[in-house]
Amino acid sequence: MNAPKRIAVVCGGYTGEKAISMKSAEMVMNNIDRQKFDPVMVRIERDGWWAQIAGTGLPVDKNDFSVPNQTETIRFDAALIAIHGTPGEDGKLQGYFDMIGMPYQTGGVLNMALTFDKFRTVSALREGGFQVAQSVILKDSGSFSPDEILKTIDLPCFVKPTNAGSSLGISRVDAAEQLPAAIEKAFAENSHVMVEALVTGTEITCGVMRIDGKATALQITEIVSYNSFFDYEAKYREDRREEITPARISEQDFEKCLRTSEAIYDFLDCRGAARVDFMLNEQGLFCIEINTVPGMSEVSILPQQCEAYGMSKTEMITHMLEG
Repeated sequence: MNAPKRIAVVCGGYTGEKAISMKSAEMVMNNIDRQKFDPVMVRIERDGWWAQIAGTGLPVDKNDFSVPNQTETIRFDAALIAIHGTPGEDGKLQGYFDMIGMPYQTGGVLNMALTFDKFRTVSALREGGFQVAQSVILKDSGSFSPDEILKTIDLPCFVKPTNAGSSLGISRVDAAEQLPAAIEKAFAENSHVMVEALVTGTEITCGVMRIDGKATALQITEIVSYNSFFDYEAKYREDRREEITPARISEQDFEKCLRTSEAIYDFLDCRGAARVDFMLNEQGLFCIEINTVPGMSEVSILPQQCEAYGMSKTEMITHMLEG
């Protein structure tokens, strides 16, 4: 019998999503198939990279991603990236792993960099024939005119940092006088800001994984937020949202969402697990964004969808590493 592959479960990161990343990594550590894999949690922090070995944080040698120890130098066969936000969801870590020849489960540099930028993602999807909301991009906090923006984008609208996850820095704007404060809030999270037209309807999200080499939609979850939209509080406080799997939509819309999610996953050249977010109304499916390192905590949406599909968390992790 072959020895288990040593897997670096990479977590942490440099953003406010670090706490969510740690929960995702804990789920992986608790559910990974230890007959196939030997996992080691690796935390990436601004002050260093640390491998958790026997309850101790040992520094990682960034030259080759090894961990010098008193008795041996620990080396990894592959990495499972569980960082939400930079540097694990924007292509930076993928570029590093490519340079040292380390396999990983997410999409490559181009896929991750593109999908991390909300404006460029929806622009690419629009060019690919997928239905998305009208939007404009702002690159300088001091050079925008609310009146000019509102000539293109009707109210209500959303203001979003282009490169921030977990709905950080997002505001819903219902009146013109709210726009400057919303833009300032978004620029506090990122240097580029997107103003996007509001699309009303039923909010749904579909998990997709590559299984046996094929993009496979798992299940569809309906998001019911008790806030004005699915913001950070609604995402991470159970009393502020309801997640209904499978979604309460027609059979025709359900099938359309499954196939569209797979098509978007393939169009953007994703790998591993992803989650595609939509708004569904009488005009059809509007893709809002795609999450290429979706939350994987015990209560996150993707594990719920895998369970509804008939896939255990252990099987999900195995597919991510082998798919």
